Amino acid sequence: MRRKQLLKWFFAAALLGMSVLIMASCNSSESTKPADETRTFTSTTVEGHAHTVTLKKSDIQARPAEGLTMNTSSSSGHTHTFRMTKAQLDSIIGSTPVTVTTSTDSGHSHDFAISNWWW
Repeated sequence: MRRKQLLKWFFAAALLGMSVLIMASCNSSESTKPADETRTFTSTTVEGHAHTVTLKKSDIQARPAEGLTMNTSSSSGHTHTFRMTKAQLDSIIGSTPVTVTTSTDSGHSHDFAISNWWW
């Protein structure tokens, strides 16, 4: 009888220990996952092509008063100017996605759907 009780306690303790280890490993992997510092966004397709912009988390978080301006990738022999206003940067920080329309070049523009990717 004593042997059965000892085995029951042993298995119960082993099960509890495994449960604690599994829960600890799940929690630690989620909390240590690094946020991506950059993200590349792809525009809408217009006239058979699209463009990309790569944004830095630090540029979005800095929210410069003059906004953020850069060129898109080159596609079909041209680029566009991509400009986010400070209000759009503020929206991204607040986790509200925004649509950014590029400059019109070669007779057309593109839209980018920009969202907060690091939260």
